[in-house]
Amino acid sequence: MVKRAYIGVVGGAVVALGLGGCVSQQQYDQLQDAYYAMKDQNTNLTNENENLRESLDLVRGSGQQTEGVLEQKDRQIANLRAQLDETNKLLESIDTDLRTLRLVDAEFDQALRDLASRYSNVIVYDPDLGMLRFRSDLTFNSGSDQVRDNAQQALSALADVIKNNTNMSYELQIVGHTDSEPISSGTAQRHPTNTHLSVHRSIAVKQALTSLGVPADRVMVAGWGEFRPTVPNSPGGNTPQNRRVEIFFRPDSGSITTADVVPAGNDPAGSFTDPTK
Repeated sequence: MVKRAYIGVVGGAVVALGLGGCVSQQQYDQLQDAYYAMKDQNTNLTNENENLRESLDLVRGSGQQTEGVLEQKDRQIANLRAQLDETNKLLESIDTDLRTLRLVDAEFDQALRDLASRYSNVIVYDPDLGMLRFRSDLTFNSGSDQVRDNAQQALSALADVIKNNTNMSYELQIVGHTDSEPISSGTAQRHPTNTHLSVHRSIAVKQALTSLGVPADRVMVAGWGEFRPTVPNSPGGNTPQNRRVEIFFRPDSGSITTADVVPAGNDPAGSFTDPTK
């Protein structure tokens, strides 16, 4: 049986993270982990309750048990019901919090929405992930890491949005992706693999933004190549939906306090959170 103390620990974590507002990626992940833990708790309690009810029905049917045994099992079922009600309420609370938490503040979120609306042919904004997605086919020519003029305009507008965020409280994680179409012999001279091409495109986006005044020390670049598709790649590999550059906005990692750090050895998943998941 899962103890009530465990419910209190998870509930305390929810309170500690706060209700609503802008949070760090780590805080969001912690709350999401608490949600999944409570779902497991809920499933275990439901199964245990069902098993006890079946056992009680068997006892009553046999006619061989004393009234005291029946009362004991009834009390066990009532106790499980109370725990189940508690986990259900906590699940609803965590679910509500997850829906209201934001990785970027309301003002910056609105600025990113407006930007994506102005350049909807190039940019898609995902507010749940705090991420802008640039379509590579409209940002770069095939096999190239040179930013096209229409995308340059969008990046210039993005730089203005970032610089107008007065406290400059966000870091940018720029992540490139390709489809699985093989690199051509001509392209291979500059970009030997799809991973190279995806990283080089991320670097090009960083250079465009930093040339427009975005601090270079707030921008990280990476590239997954063809290994994180949004849709299955076609047999020939030519899948435009998977060719993209994504920019994730995250709270300044320099402002993380010791309370935000998981002690060594206590984080089975490791200290790196993959923003693309």
